[in-house]
Amino acid sequence: MKRLPIIDASPASLVDAQDRSISYLRVSVTDRCNYACTYCVPEGGVPMVRKERLLTFEEITRLVRIMAGMGVRRVRLTGGEPTIRKGLVDLVASISRIDGIGEIAMTSNAHLLETMAAPLADAGLSSINVSLDTLDAGPFAQLTRRGDIDRVVRGIDASIAAGLRVSTNAVALRGVNDTEVVALCEFAWQRNILPRFIEHMPMSSGDAF
Repeated sequence: MKRLPIIDASPASLVDAQDRSISYLRVSVTDRCNYACTYCVPEGGVPMVRKERLLTFEEITRLVRIMAGMGVRRVRLTGGEPTIRKGLVDLVASISRIDGIGEIAMTSNAHLLETMAAPLADAGLSSINVSLDTLDAGPFAQLTRRGDIDRVVRGIDASIAAGLRVSTNAVALRGVNDTEVVALCEFAWQRNILPRFIEHMPMSSGDAF
């Protein structure tokens, strides 16, 4: 399929229907993930977007540059799991060079951050939100279907050591991790990072919860 060109826009402010200025842009760099969390992915999986239909890094950079000209100052890279897309460090570096962009954030499961945190920070990443629903290895493996809690903790600690601002996100699940609220908070506070709890969204076809 032939790509349509991204049209450069003249400088203007982005304003929503409530007359609020928009300065924050979320960009999904992939729909793939190295985890398959039960509250996110149904048992049979989900169809993936063909690779050739994804925005190239050049297209993402151009889009962010256009949006920066319209007042966007903060960019968040999401997925899927953004760290599994090859060349992510180069994308962060390209975005960090765009005039007007003051912060680049990312949402991750931290599985690959033990080795990637420092290069991402050096490239210009500012902060990271890590999905962390439980500290118990058994339930963590069940929830993520293939996750390793020890590896995730090492990724969080590597991110802190690299100078990134870190926060954790836990999906609150009754009967699964509701007894760990205090432990999750203490884990975060001991590292001087922010713990957050988010509601369970109606995903995974409603099969799991």
